Amino acid sequence: MTGLWCPLNSGIWVEALGSRFFVKRGSVYTPDPDYAHEISVPMRGMSIAVLAKHSVWAQLTSPYYENLGSLPIVFPASHIMPVGFRLALLQLVRRMLDCADATDSLAIEQLGQMMIKMQQCFSPLLQRCPGPSLARRRQIFLRLQRARHLIQTSPSRSIDITTLGKLTNYSANQLIRLFRLIFGETPYLSLLRVRVEYAQRLIRETEMDISEVSRISGFENRTSFSRAFKIHSGGTASEFRISLRQ
Repeated sequence: MTGLWCPLNSGIWVEALGSRFFVKRGSVYTPDPDYAHEISVPMRGMSIAVLAKHSVWAQLTSPYYENLGSLPIVFPASHIMPVGFRLALLQLVRRMLDCADATDSLAIEQLGQMMIKMQQCFSPLLQRCPGPSLARRRQIFLRLQRARHLIQTSPSRSIDITTLGKLTNYSANQLIRLFRLIFGETPYLSLLRVRVEYAQRLIRETEMDISEVSRISGFENRTSFSRAFKIHSGGTASEFRISLRQ
């Protein structure tokens, strides 16, 4: 079973591949179809969940994706979606629940359109994947997106090329080459960038000491944190905090 989760307030907690992360309201989460995951909604929280078997999503998207069969359709990601999209999804789900026989063909078609729209951002990346066929490119992209999604959702976790290689079933050299070809940066540089962005968020949203920010952001020491932060932000973490207060 796979599909989408859309928090209506607060957010949802996701546990998958040994990581636990929070998906905030304003995002729509699509789980990895090949790995177990656990979703929990905080007390008084609300979320939309639309889940179905792969064959159902294949049918819903068939007018747009021809002959996908057993190929990957839903890629793991957390998409930031506008309010209009989320309201439309809520109205669509209510309409389907209110339908006595649950066979509102127009609503079902619209659900397929929404999944396509949400994952349109992957189209240019799919074009960069090597392979003579759409089938091969989608299979390669799923493996690489799986690695990128783990990096994006687990900045505090110790992630190395061996971990990502096992996850994608690629050798270190293959993984680095394909990751850079598709996403424009190596897995290591991607991890550094995500950690700095996470550190910026902690500085922006908390009064946490810079040393604590460095540790929670996944950096081994303050020196590596300072170097990475300056490269990606153009200044030190302290300067970044001061600029936010001006």
